Amino acid sequence: MSLNMITPRHRCLRGYTIDPGFSTRLETMVINESIYKIKWETLQPGPIGEYIEVIDFDPVNFCFYEPVHLDAKEILAMNGLTPSEGNAQFHQQFVYAIIMQTIENFENALGRKIIWRSNLKWKNGKADESQEYVQRLRVYPHAMMDSNAFYTSEKVALLFGYFQAANKIEGANFPGGAVFTCLSPDIVAHETTHAILDSIHPRYMENTNPDVPAFHEAFADIVALLQRFANTRLLEHQIEQTRGRLDEYSIMGELATQFGQALETGRGALRSAIGGYDPKSGKWKKIIPNPAAYQNTVEAHDRGAILVATVFEAFMRIYNFRVQDLLRIATQGSGILPQGSIHPDLVKRLAAEASEIASHMLSICIRALDYCPPIDIKFGDYLQALITADTDLSPEDNNGYRVSLIDAFRAWGIFPEKVKTLSVYSLRWFPPDLSRKEEKAMNLMAAFIKDDIRVISRLAERKQIATKYKALQRKLHLLLENPETVAPKEWTASKLLKKDWEGYLKKIGVVRNAKPYKINYNDDWIEFSGNPKLEVHNVKHAFRIGRENRQLEQVIISLTQTHRVETGAYRGFKFRSGSTIVLNILNDEMKLEYIILKRFDKDKRLHNQADYQLGIGAGLSMPSSSYDKPGKSFTVDFKSLHSH
Repeated sequence: MSLNMITPRHRCLRGYTIDPGFSTRLETMVINESIYKIKWETLQPGPIGEYIEVIDFDPVNFCFYEPVHLDAKEILAMNGLTPSEGNAQFHQQFVYAIIMQTIENFENALGRKIIWRSNLKWKNGKADESQEYVQRLRVYPHAMMDSNAFYTSEKVALLFGYFQAANKIEGANFPGGAVFTCLSPDIVAHETTHAILDSIHPRYMENTNPDVPAFHEAFADIVALLQRFANTRLLEHQIEQTRGRLDEYSIMGELATQFGQALETGRGALRSAIGGYDPKSGKWKKIIPNPAAYQNTVEAHDRGAILVATVFEAFMRIYNFRVQDLLRIATQGSGILPQGSIHPDLVKRLAAEASEIASHMLSICIRALDYCPPIDIKFGDYLQALITADTDLSPEDNNGYRVSLIDAFRAWGIFPEKVKTLSVYSLRWFPPDLSRKEEKAMNLMAAFIKDDIRVISRLAERKQIATKYKALQRKLHLLLENPETVAPKEWTASKLLKKDWEGYLKKIGVVRNAKPYKINYNDDWIEFSGNPKLEVHNVKHAFRIGRENRQLEQVIISLTQTHRVETGAYRGFKFRSGSTIVLNILNDEMKLEYIILKRFDKDKRLHNQADYQLGIGAGLSMPSSSYDKPGKSFTVDFKSLHSH
């Protein structure tokens, strides 16, 4: 093979490790430039690639900045442009690098390619064929002059702002100087995660309980924090500074430090997983798990910070457990380090442990998304998803990832509903209890989609995959709504559709031929219409590998139905039901593993949602400040939510 036939595996791009300001501090300047290894792809100026398109229009100065061409030989020879706050082309390079790094982490964990939010919409129960495939996430590095950055689902785009820092000396900021949100790797990873989460669970944009917007914020922070541990130089530097104590103050537990300091004096980082600025003492203070906080906090960032602290607490428990032997060896058995700097070899070993744990924890957190209900998520649901997803792929768990997660969730007072004990066994989603006839119906549904899944599993091009997914969504939708029109003749001949199909549909949470449904709410009767609209949100194929090298091939199906109030004072109020169906593929056969349900006929859930959204009752009410668009079914608006 000639040399000109070899395609590189990676593209190396220089960028900031933390925030630009750390390059002007003597103690951090040597670790604040990193080489990001990004999976190779041919790029157009922008950069424009397979997944994203950087469009650098600055509406304040009413100009387009010249797009960077990362395939230019001069730039390739230098591993990208030199990091610079004053170079717009470097800004374009940097957002590309962080976004692509985040996408790669998701694809590795999920075992499939990322397809941006589907524009497949529904009209009168039928798919709207006029909606187009969205190939690229649009990215605007200088979208506004504002201390804000956000994802918009309507445009499938990320918008980053820039602003003047507070006119006081704080941290490494230049008083009154320009701060660019697109140069914070934490902010870029956070916003990218919003976009990816929206592509997986589009109904998580609906603010149905306090955990929904909080989960979006928390999950985005978790990804940004855990990705940071992949940077060896930064991690070793911080372990040396903290003498191995990552639960003390360090950069590793902070998000967007320069951005937070630029907003106001004394604030410190924008957010932290382990501690923060105490306005009373004026000093940094470590977070102590508070079991009452979850019950009394409603603002999305504050409530999300509880979940971030919980996951980071689990990480720290595993880290402290895993490094005990190293500390005993280094201290001749005492486990207590003497005063002074620790040995460089110990620093490297501690950093290697922390990096590996963070990588595994990140994969666990991402994979759990496929085990979450498609609507109305609660933190307790996420704990069960974490435990189930990890048990499926890594049954042994010799290092205690699952026990650490359970312990951390307990410390913060976060418990799932209807769970009797906090054991791994009790917290796992249980396989459904199907009758023989219902199992036969399930097998027929699996056979109905099997050939399509096999075709999809062999495809490499994202547009082809998305097109096949959309076709399969429509096919499955027709089967669930009107099986007589698409089912094979042998189904009709066996009379399965008439006798057993309805029972199976109830098991997967699908309501057909429903009568109008009334419940009493706040001394008033709410009447729901019959035949709620069914939507097949996802039919995804995944091939995963766990930390014990176990391989798992799965199909993930997400269904929702919409129930509308047709009469009375609450006319137009929406209440959704839905299910996530997990099928395992083994020896070319599909087996139903889990049906993760949010049922319609649960008055308590409806009461809680109505209390929250309508501000009635004794429960937590939606903040009036809010981040919700009127008439949009309480849609989370990240522009307002992220406003600082």
